[in-house]
Amino acid sequence: MRMHSVEAAAGAAVLGTIGRKRVQLALADGGGGLRPDTIRSYSAEETIGVSGALTTFQRDLSIPALPARSAIAVAGLARGDAISITRTRWFLSRSGLQAMLGEAPLILNDFAAEAWAMYGADVRPLESFAGAPVAVRQPGCYLVAGITSGLGVAVFNHSPAGQVSVMPTEAGHGGFVAGSAALAKLAADLFPGRHPVLAEDIVSAPGLQAIYELLVRQGGGMVRARTPEDITRSMTVDPMARRACEVLAEAFWSQIGNLVVTFGAWDGVVVTGGLAGAIRPILRRPDLQAAFVGAGKYARVLGTVPRCYGELQHAALIGAAEALRHGA
Repeated sequence: MRMHSVEAAAGAAVLGTIGRKRVQLALADGGGGLRPDTIRSYSAEETIGVSGALTTFQRDLSIPALPARSAIAVAGLARGDAISITRTRWFLSRSGLQAMLGEAPLILNDFAAEAWAMYGADVRPLESFAGAPVAVRQPGCYLVAGITSGLGVAVFNHSPAGQVSVMPTEAGHGGFVAGSAALAKLAADLFPGRHPVLAEDIVSAPGLQAIYELLVRQGGGMVRARTPEDITRSMTVDPMARRACEVLAEAFWSQIGNLVVTFGAWDGVVVTGGLAGAIRPILRRPDLQAAFVGAGKYARVLGTVPRCYGELQHAALIGAAEALRHGA
């Protein structure tokens, strides 16, 4: 199924993202950049599998064959031959993709792709939360974190010699860091008897829903918001929805402060993701960002770490292309 055209020889590739709800595919041009006109999305409910999505993609673009090179970002741990997509029935076979396209694929974590995109596109922060501007094109170690259906985290390092590397993590599946008695009680109330409570059990869209429902029950009220989107839409008019978003923001900053210390990402934090964008007015509040700084040994240093919100359309596809260009 190889493509033998001039475009393929010049460096074209299949780019993809495989998430919990959909598969998104596109082509990279001869220079390795994303071709937005080729982007196609396929629902996880309607698509048999990745090979089926690729076949449909080729047919939709009316091209005789797909490029042999590929870079695919996945919501999960990109190790081994059979890669499981988190919270889905899907698997991506590394050897199967190679057999189908002709070359060994580059498969990377979706937030590693986000980090590559932040570098490759030279993203300008949409909003600075604290500190100096975050400049990932400058040498330093940066954390890219996003609240979506999970908690995505990657570490981006730009050496003084100009070398660029991205370290994917599964930090969302690490333990939740309760930086206060209130957050520790929250974790115990939400998940009694569970040890450990994982970070994305709380810091995620499902976590927001769980927090909201807990607060409503504790207040003796009635659950009205049935989805995380309902909660964020009503946070300006529903005090309980707003309080749930505040608790989520505090939990997020507590977790991220710990991760900055763990990974040495002292040069900046880029916050991204759909849910983070929806609660930006709350994330920016200094009283909630206090959980990022904490009261530990490095509180003063943490207080100087730049924090911002950044957003890039089709970031995972752009990042997959950038990682492929860098031979990641």
